[in-house]
Amino acid sequence: MALLEIEKLDVFYGKAQSLHGVDLNVEAGKIVGIIGPNGAGKSTLLDTVLGLTTRKGSVRFDGRDLAKIAPAKVVSLGIGYAPERGNLFPFMGVRENLLVGAYNARDKIDENLRMVFDLFPVLEARQSQETHTQSGGERQMVSLGRALMTSPKLLLVDEPTIGLAPKVCLDIAAALKKLNEKMGLTIVITEQNVNFAMSLAQEIHLLETGRIRLSGTPDELMKETHIKETYFGA
Repeated sequence: MALLEIEKLDVFYGKAQSLHGVDLNVEAGKIVGIIGPNGAGKSTLLDTVLGLTTRKGSVRFDGRDLAKIAPAKVVSLGIGYAPERGNLFPFMGVRENLLVGAYNARDKIDENLRMVFDLFPVLEARQSQETHTQSGGERQMVSLGRALMTSPKLLLVDEPTIGLAPKVCLDIAAALKKLNEKMGLTIVITEQNVNFAMSLAQEIHLLETGRIRLSGTPDELMKETHIKETYFGA
């Protein structure tokens, strides 16, 4: 059974429909990439898993229907979320921001802090630094770290490379790969940076105008004419 099961998902903002009949299964232990252009509905899809949108259809996590479950409860079930651009508390320090994520895993604070600092040593050196003074890459690391402080079974990561330098993207990729390979964490990444997603994920889904257009392994999708022409200019 898949860890995350999404069936016939329709999502609305008022009368405007953002997602149309999305079906998606995420197997435990995998990295799954959701690629597509800006406005395709990628962030909406992750928000919906957390219960932050108005929807029709089914979202199940670890066999449990998430309908009518509050976002805070969804997190406590084992879903960590690192949203686009972090949504950090700008005038709080790195450590304080990380501890915000520990509210439902208080018995693992020291263990999880050690994990985050091992992944991102720069954060350990700058624990008291207010996040509004940090670089975009460092803030992304804090956002990922805060999500990991919840002790998730599933990590949702929204556009982790947006606006970041190539070197920082490589650091983020290495951390996510380590979490998956060494710790068995299941990860769903949304990305406009198709190369980044293709380099990490074992399975890729192309989301365009709110619909899943193509699905497959990175090798399979790289052979698709639409992918080559639209995202690689070939």
